[in-house]
Amino acid sequence: MDQKGRKTLIDTAIINGVPEDQIRTFLSRSYVPLPWQMRFHAYARLADERGGPVDIGCGGARGPGKSHAVFAQILLDDCQRIDNLKGLFLRQTGTAAKESFEDLILKVLAGRVKYKYRGMPGSITFENGSKVLLGGFKDERDIDNYIGIEYDVMAVEELNQLTESKVEKLKGSLRTSKENWRPRIYTSFNPGGIGHLYVKTRYVDPHNQQAEDKTRFVPSTYRQNPYLNEEYIDYLKGLKGALGKAWREGSFDMFEGQYFAEWNFDQHTIAPFAIPDNWKRYRAYDHGRDAPACCKWYAVDYDGRVWVYREMYEAGLNVDALAAKIKELSGDEKYQFSVADPSIFAHHGFVDKSGGQTIAETFARYGIMWMPASNRRVDGWSIMHQYLNWSETKKAKMIYFNTCFDSLRTIPALIHDKLHPEDLDTKTEDHAADTDRYFLLALHETRTPEALNEVQKKLVQLQQKTQVSPQNLGEFYGGEL
Repeated sequence: MDQKGRKTLIDTAIINGVPEDQIRTFLSRSYVPLPWQMRFHAYARLADERGGPVDIGCGGARGPGKSHAVFAQILLDDCQRIDNLKGLFLRQTGTAAKESFEDLILKVLAGRVKYKYRGMPGSITFENGSKVLLGGFKDERDIDNYIGIEYDVMAVEELNQLTESKVEKLKGSLRTSKENWRPRIYTSFNPGGIGHLYVKTRYVDPHNQQAEDKTRFVPSTYRQNPYLNEEYIDYLKGLKGALGKAWREGSFDMFEGQYFAEWNFDQHTIAPFAIPDNWKRYRAYDHGRDAPACCKWYAVDYDGRVWVYREMYEAGLNVDALAAKIKELSGDEKYQFSVADPSIFAHHGFVDKSGGQTIAETFARYGIMWMPASNRRVDGWSIMHQYLNWSETKKAKMIYFNTCFDSLRTIPALIHDKLHPEDLDTKTEDHAADTDRYFLLALHETRTPEALNEVQKKLVQLQQKTQVSPQNLGEFYGGEL
């Protein structure tokens, strides 16, 4: 690189916030970051400052050079300027873990610094005592091998393949006794995977909303990598549908494995408006205590379109607190029916242990009479797909008020179950979707007289057992009973 090119590069680095000593260090080791990589490296140095970001993610799309940037930051910068630094670098690998790491090591380190490499399970050690452990994981169970050991810095590739709980446990090992160092984590990821929602919520949404605090996200696509071979570019351009858009553009609204692939924020959300008095109203409920409990309120217009106009999404509340909150939010509204998670009617599992009552009986003491929902999962999802479906000539039949934050946060992020692709993965945050499923199934059920009699019998039993003041039970179900 001639003197003019070197000056241009340094100027570009400074514009992107890279400290001059950092870029000179990179250049002395023949590492020339791409412009987007410079922003990532600048944030890594910003982590040195009190109050600076300590959780820095990059990527989105395929092919921009995420691995190279993260590896170079730890090995060519962090480990060289801090003696005896201990790092962890994790990447998702298959059977060729050793070859995967060795290729990356050759690209980043060969001929640039002196180091010792030990094969997988591996490590890289430098002359100043700094050391990086190299680990591979096929799935998140392998992450347990690295929990409980102290690391000054860690990097995790394919973060979207790990659950939030596993990542948080791993980050519990991120600590230091060094006075001249703040512990930090670097991550890279793509749309999709079991951790899609966690990644989107933690990195992408704050970046898009310009509300980043302890995190920073540096988006990038293959177009920002001039060294990418033409064959791979052609491959990316040839990918169709949601997978192609996700891998080319890094779109977190569409991705491979997305269960509700028809989701579109423009088509499925609307600003709140006053629900007309003559529209029929409904409620549905999915129970949880440690996991969130979800209650939603629905209105159906004369065209059969469903409007989700209110939601309650709470974790950590007991049944009495949940019932009181739902009663308060419901006010004096009248509902055609109120349908709930069938588990709340059981005398085992979710039970209000203080009074020995089922959860349904506890709700009944507050005047909330739930009807047991059908738990036909695949049938319910099929109906939900129909209601979310839309085209250029047909509007969706299910629309959410944009104040239903947790529905809009979780439903688009749900993925297919790998073993049962017709169902969604229950390890994801599916509470808001389950609530919709209960409601839509109840809305579409053709109830026989025998089934109606059984529901009425249960409601009368609830009323008698909990000594709720007499009332017309038919009010709850639009006179059906």
